[in-house]
Order: sequence, then C-alpha cells, then structure tokens
Amino acid sequence: MPYVNSFLAVLTLALLHILCGRLPLIHSVRHSNWLSFSGGVAVAYVFESLLPKLGEWQGMILGQGQMKSVLPKLCEDLGIIEYCGGMPKFINYEIFLLALAGVVFFLWVDWIGQSRTKKTSEQGQGHSDLFGLHIGIFATYNVLIGYITVHNILPGSFVQVLLVLAIGLHFLGINHTLWIHYRDRFDSFGRWIFAASLFYGWLLGVLNEFAQTIYIGMYSFLAGAIIVSVFNDELPNRHEAQFWPFFLGVVIYTFLMMNIYSYGK
Repeated sequence: MPYVNSFLAVLTLALLHILCGRLPLIHSVRHSNWLSFSGGVAVAYVFESLLPKLGEWQGMILGQGQMKSVLPKLCEDLGIIEYCGGMPKFINYEIFLLALAGVVFFLWVDWIGQSRTKKTSEQGQGHSDLFGLHIGIFATYNVLIGYITVHNILPGSFVQVLLVLAIGLHFLGINHTLWIHYRDRFDSFGRWIFAASLFYGWLLGVLNEFAQTIYIGMYSFLAGAIIVSVFNDELPNRHEAQFWPFFLGVVIYTFLMMNIYSYGK
C-alpha cells in the first residue's frame, strides 16, 4: 500500500515542521552546537543526496529513448517543443545547467531583497522580502518532496524509516535556521505553510502523475537555490561554529544515507 506508507512519511515530516521551535532538544542544546550540527547535516545533504540525485537523473533521462540531450525531452513534456529548436545543446549537462540557473536566480533575488530592506535590530524579525523568498523556495521544495514520496517510495519499511530520518534531520536544520532569523513569522506562518506544502505535494502525487522530466526539471532548478541557501544561511559563521557538532551532523547523515543505499539495492 504505497499511498499509506507515503502518507505516514509525509505526516511524520509535517509534524517535524509544526513542532520545530517547540522540541525540547532544540532548546536544551546550546545554540552554537545545534547550529553547527544542522550545518553538518546540510552540507552532507548537498554532497550525498542533492548532487548525486541530479547526476542520477541526468543519466536516467539520457538513457531513455537513446536521446543525446535532455532539453528536447523536457521541452516536449512541457508542450513547448516548437520553441526549443534554436536553443543551444548543452549535451549531457542540462540538469546541472538548470541547477546553475537556480543558483543565479536565487542570488539575484536575494541581493535585490538585501538592497531593498533595511537591517532591523529587533530579534527574530529579519527582512520581510527575504522571509517571503525563503518560505516560497522551501515551500516549493516541500511540494516536490511530497510528490516524489508517492512515486519514489523505496522498498522495505526499514529503508523508508531511514529515509524519513535523513530528510527529517535536513528539515530540522532548515527550520531551525529560519526560526532563528524569522522567529515570530516562522511560528505564525512558515511552519504551517511547510506542512501544508508537503500534503499538497502528496495529494498531487496521488491524483496525478506528471511527466518525469517536468518535476525533475523543477527539482533541478530548485536544487540550485537550496545549495545557495545551505552555504549562505545554514552554515554557522566561524565565531559561532563548533567543529565536533558539525562533524557529528555529517557522520550521522552519512551513516543514514549509506544504509539507505545499501538496503535500497
């Protein structure tokens, strides 16, 4: 019953969103240690989940239909093939090109937001423009996670539990960082938007099955923004960073992913 399993996975992740900021673990651990730990998880996520997944999808799409390029297939699935004839062929690299476009777009919007907002000394308020940007990006990310969970659930309950733990650690890191910068607004809106986005993505996955290249393209573009956010916002600065909690975050996430890959084969 894949829908039941995927729903339970999404429900667990949604509860982590809702309870973030209220979990005793977050408040009992010193701020610098927790920030360093979540930063380690975030960096491990980029190198062990995000980038390998982009490479896997690139190879998978290239292997379908003996295509020489991903771009024509993506244009075909989006219904805009007639507009893609004159586009350059970045052979074998379109997925990573989309991720690069996500990096450039996120940095551009981020810099515009920084230039239009004034710094505030009030704790937990942050920049309103940047709050909307971060919430929008990670809400979309949650929609994709909810959708992909339905169609890519791994065999075996143990592997599914490990996967939820790994994604949950990643979500806790994201939420903790956003909670620090936008405390009041994240408590009032952000966590609920993230939880609702997960269920919305899950419902889309149950009711529809989009062409694979469409959500892969969306995920790849979003991956670029996530990479920037990880290294820009989720890593503590050197005055707050603690190496061993950071290292522990890397090791725990790595251990979970190694077991997922091992049991998932």
